[in-house]
Amino acid sequence: MSIFQTIVVGIFVALIVVGVGVFSLFGGFGGDGGIGPVVVWGTADQTAMDKVLSGLVQKDKSLQDVIYIAKKPGTYESELINAIAAGTGPDLIFLPQSDIGVLADKVTLIPYATVSQSTFITSYVDEGQLFLTPQGLLALPFIIDPLVMYWNRDTFTGVGQAQAPKYWNDFISLAPRITSLDAGANVRRSAVALGTWDNINNAKAILSALMMQTGDFITTRNASGALVSTLGAKPDSANVSPASEALRFYTDFANPSKTTYSWNRSLANSYTAFVAGDLAVYFGQASEYRSIGERNPNLRFGVAVLPQLEGASAQITSGNVVGLAVARGAKNPAGALAAAQKLTSPAASAAVALQLELPPARRDVGVDTSASAAAEVFVQSALMARSWADPGTRATDSIFKEMIESVSSGRLTPEQSAFEAAAAMRQLLPNQ
Repeated sequence: MSIFQTIVVGIFVALIVVGVGVFSLFGGFGGDGGIGPVVVWGTADQTAMDKVLSGLVQKDKSLQDVIYIAKKPGTYESELINAIAAGTGPDLIFLPQSDIGVLADKVTLIPYATVSQSTFITSYVDEGQLFLTPQGLLALPFIIDPLVMYWNRDTFTGVGQAQAPKYWNDFISLAPRITSLDAGANVRRSAVALGTWDNINNAKAILSALMMQTGDFITTRNASGALVSTLGAKPDSANVSPASEALRFYTDFANPSKTTYSWNRSLANSYTAFVAGDLAVYFGQASEYRSIGERNPNLRFGVAVLPQLEGASAQITSGNVVGLAVARGAKNPAGALAAAQKLTSPAASAAVALQLELPPARRDVGVDTSASAAAEVFVQSALMARSWADPGTRATDSIFKEMIESVSSGRLTPEQSAFEAAAAMRQLLPNQ
C-alpha cells in the first residue's frame, strides 16, 4: 500500500479500537434494559436508601440487583480511595461537591453522547453544573441540601420584628436590638452567629454564599477542564475584591467595637445555642430541620431563604450537592451507568427527596409544598443553590479558617487576609 493508504487504514483501525473500548465500557446500556449487580457506596442513611430502592424495584425490576452500602461520612473518602486502588471498590459512588477535586480522577466520565449537556442543564438544579467538564459528566445530581436560615419566632416577636430578615443589611439594625450583653460585655443572647470559625456550624458555606453573592465564585474550570482559583479576583472597576467585602461583613459581627457585635469564640456552638433558644438566627442545612425540632420540641422557629444582597439581580445560597458517579474499576460499568440514570430519573428523584426530607435535585420534578412552609423554602433554596468545586476539603477548610481568624483576631485587615487566602488557593490550584 501507499503511505497515504497506510495512514488512512491506521486511522480507521484506531477509530475501531476506540469504539470497541467505549462499547466494552458502556456498551450494555440501553440494550435489553438489564442492569445486573451494581454496588453503590454513599453516606446517606441506609434505611432511607433501602426504602427508596425497594419502592423503585416494585416499578422497575431491572434495579433488583442494585445494592446500597452506607459509609461513615468521616471515613468515606479514604475508604473509597483505598478500595478503588485495591480493586475492591464499588460500581457506583456518591460524589459530593466537597470532594470533586479529590475524587474526580476516581470516576469514569459519562459521555455527552449518553446525557447531552443541554438535557443535563434543563433537568437538574443549577448547582449540578459543578459536575460538567469539557470532556463529559463527572456525575448525575442525586441529592441537594441547601443552606437556609432558621429563626426564633419568639425572640423576633419580643423585639417587635414580625418577619425574618430578607437582606444582609437588615442585620445591621437588627443585631443591636436582639443581642444582649452583661455588665462585662459578655454576650448573653445573640442575634446571629457570624464572625468566627470553630464554633459556627457551616461557617465555610456561609462565607462562600456571601462571596458568591458579591460575585466571587472561588473556583472555576479553564478551557481544558482543570480547576483554577478565582478567589480574591478584583473587577476592573473595583478598589477592593468582593471576597474581602464579604469577609469584612462576616467578621464585623465578632468585633466588639462594632454595633453589630453578636458573637465571639467563647460562646457555645451555633447549632447548640439556637436549639437552646440563645441564638435568634442560625444558618444551617435543610437536612438539619428535623433534628432541631427533635432536640427542642418547645422551640418555636421558622425557616426562610438565606438573606440576599439588596438590589442584586440573582438570588444565591450555598448548597451541598451529591452526584452519582461511575467508579473507576467498576466491575459492571454499563450497569452502573444505567442504574445512575434510573436513580436520578424524575420518579426516583421524587422518591429520594421524600425519604431524605430534602428538595429534589431535579428542576423538572413537581413538589406539593402546600402543607409545609419549610418544604417550600427548601425547594426554593435548592433552585437558588450554587457552590464551587472544592479541590480538597481539608486544605480549603484551613484556608477559610485562617482567613476568618486572622481578621477576627485583629492580625490582618479583611483586604490583607483575602489576599493571603487567594495566594494559598493559587498554590493549591497551580493551573492558571
